[in-house]
Amino acid sequence: MSDKNKILQLDEYLGSQRTEWTGKITGLANDIKAGTNLEEVSSLTLSYRQILVENLASINTRIRSQKTTVDKLYKQKWIEYYNYDYKLSDKQKEKFIDADIGEDRQILSMLETQMQFIEASVKTLDNMGFAIKNRLDMSRY
Repeated sequence: MSDKNKILQLDEYLGSQRTEWTGKITGLANDIKAGTNLEEVSSLTLSYRQILVENLASINTRIRSQKTTVDKLYKQKWIEYYNYDYKLSDKQKEKFIDADIGEDRQILSMLETQMQFIEASVKTLDNMGFAIKNRLDMSRY
């Protein structure tokens, strides 16, 4: 499989995850707005939050692994261009290296974007927990 296909597949996978979680969280928000099944919504909010925290830990590990890959490739390419037949300036070496490891950096960027999405989703679920509590407190009076 080529790197371009790998990147496209990763992008589609991460995009589908974002779409799925956006739908789940939007559904919870609509239930809070309607004020129905708040106990169930509260339970789902906690469950979804835990799942996302676990996903966050997993993607954080993947990011560290990808950063290591990028750093190793950078070092390898720097040595390769240092020993290149033609004398290259440092700026030229940087451009060549950036071109060589661009796809790996793109994967890293995609993973970091996904991590930011998950962090924001966890924060949204935290805020929903407070909204549910307030809604339940108001219904008791």
